[in-house]
Amino acid sequence: MNKLYTAQEVADRLKIKKTTVYELIKRNELESSKIGKQIRISEEQLNRYLKGNSTAEEESPLRFPDFQPESSLLKRDYLLHSNGLIISGQASPALDLLINQMALYPDALPVLQSHQNTYNGLYSLYFRKVHAAVAALAPEQIPALIPGVPLAALYLYEYAIGFYIRKGNPKNLNSIRDLTRADVILANREKGSTSRIWLDENLKKSGIAADSVSGYKKEMVSDLSTVEAVISGRADIAVGGETSAAQSGHLDFLPMAKLPMFLVMEKETLQKPGFSVLADIVRSDEFRTSLQSQSGYDTGRTGEILYLSLIHI
Repeated sequence: MNKLYTAQEVADRLKIKKTTVYELIKRNELESSKIGKQIRISEEQLNRYLKGNSTAEEESPLRFPDFQPESSLLKRDYLLHSNGLIISGQASPALDLLINQMALYPDALPVLQSHQNTYNGLYSLYFRKVHAAVAALAPEQIPALIPGVPLAALYLYEYAIGFYIRKGNPKNLNSIRDLTRADVILANREKGSTSRIWLDENLKKSGIAADSVSGYKKEMVSDLSTVEAVISGRADIAVGGETSAAQSGHLDFLPMAKLPMFLVMEKETLQKPGFSVLADIVRSDEFRTSLQSQSGYDTGRTGEILYLSLIHI
């Protein structure tokens, strides 16, 4: 699987500034691809750059070591046990905005983004490997994944989840039952992602066996990956949020449901100095206005805090 990275993810991996990544792309030293208006770097493109950089190390003013997973773990552990904040969540304009705004507040803390899906992020929050987790689940579903822990869920936005299909809907796809058609291939998301959770729940409700869906067992790790699969014709349909479809400029979107997107943390954490800045940013006019300017975000409840009921097991 050829994973796609954002410029920020490449910057984090190489421990350089995001602006340096864009400069490398501008100088044609680092290859990239455009999906709609978004720049993405594939794993293959990044590996070619790293390989080429190692052979010309003496000529290049930039030296990028081969970072091992331990470096990220060390940074994570440092922030867990010092004055820092780790937020779990996959790449999205809303999370990028939140993290970037944190740097502008005098009382804010250093932030590390842990790129995990909904289920894995909540699991990490339960085991205190992160301080907060972005999760797109109904509020009543969340406490069961973090039993015995008082939780606060900060509304980021609500959004439509549905089907990505090619422009004009050439195969006339209209419902989840169309996934069982012999001429339809699904680009599926990985277990634990919101798209996969929603799909599995609705397959079960509709009495559809996963084995009857072509492409179900092949997993992709981001909405961008499934968007690209549908655009390229490798798949006919995928489940995801409206924003990615709109950004691609090459897909139609069939809305199927509306989901909340929360920033979940321990209730007591929200009151601590520095952490409360998260709520201040989300409640700000600037944050709300920035989300409203992008397709697919409903900010009617942005900034609300829900205190979730405890579940004991």
